[in-house]
Amino acid sequence: MPAPSAEILHALTTSLSAAFNRGLTGVTPQYLRIATEVPSGSASNTYGWLADLPTIKEWVGERQMALLAQYGYVITNKTWENSIRVKRENIEDDEIGQYSVIAAAFGQQVAAFPDTLSFPMLVAGFTTECFDGQYFFDTDHPMAGSTYSNIVGDIATDTGEPWFLIDESQALKPVIYQKRRDFDFKSLDDLSSEHTFKNNEFLYGVDGRCNVGFGFWQTACGSRAALTTENYEAAVKVLQGMKRDSGQPLGIRPTTLVVGPNNRAAAKKIIDAMLVDGGDSNIYYKDVDIVNSPFITTPA
Repeated sequence: MPAPSAEILHALTTSLSAAFNRGLTGVTPQYLRIATEVPSGSASNTYGWLADLPTIKEWVGERQMALLAQYGYVITNKTWENSIRVKRENIEDDEIGQYSVIAAAFGQQVAAFPDTLSFPMLVAGFTTECFDGQYFFDTDHPMAGSTYSNIVGDIATDTGEPWFLIDESQALKPVIYQKRRDFDFKSLDDLSSEHTFKNNEFLYGVDGRCNVGFGFWQTACGSRAALTTENYEAAVKVLQGMKRDSGQPLGIRPTTLVVGPNNRAAAKKIIDAMLVDGGDSNIYYKDVDIVNSPFITTPA
């Protein structure tokens, strides 16, 4: 095969870009089941939270303005990339089919990347602080003149794979996926470039900017205890027991049971089985949706 011309290189880049897009559309990510996507226009976003979301009330006299709490929670964007080098000889020798496969894999990675950040963030909630200075999953969150727990079991001694019961109907879900710049496919395939002259190779890659953080802890209950009907019911009560400072219920409704591979069977037994105990009706049948993520694992 003759030396690659600019036209051949352009056609190769177009082919790789198309393969990237095929990979991108071939994966259905799950992160929006647990995360709210928030756009970012700078290096970081600072989130000022309402300590207690105000409720609708009768308008009597002047408006009753809720005071923004003095919490500051910063999510700093990070830049992520994945790149490959392609030797000029490989293109000259028409050995380029393998790179279309790699480009498609890049697309799949990009589509799944929010999952790889969001679900581990949920797992990290047992040891990572959120906006109120407590761990996201903790036993003593300050609220309504008291402290509230969003944990089932004993986090000091439980060692199982984590599972979570959340309310994904809320505008702000347990995780924030902060997006600064979409991932895109780029190439350095100019025959006259200094890099090509010095290294006899072309470069292809993807990059983007984003990061994750926590939303409201009130929308999620976490556990590392066994996933049993008793513990599931306890988690339901935890979420439904959330109060406003006024003492009114927050209105949190469990919608989704989030599990990893080791709790998948237990989740299906509780939620998807119509009959239990040899023929009794399962009162929890289709009580919530199940989200099974391979990115939920037992912390080291």
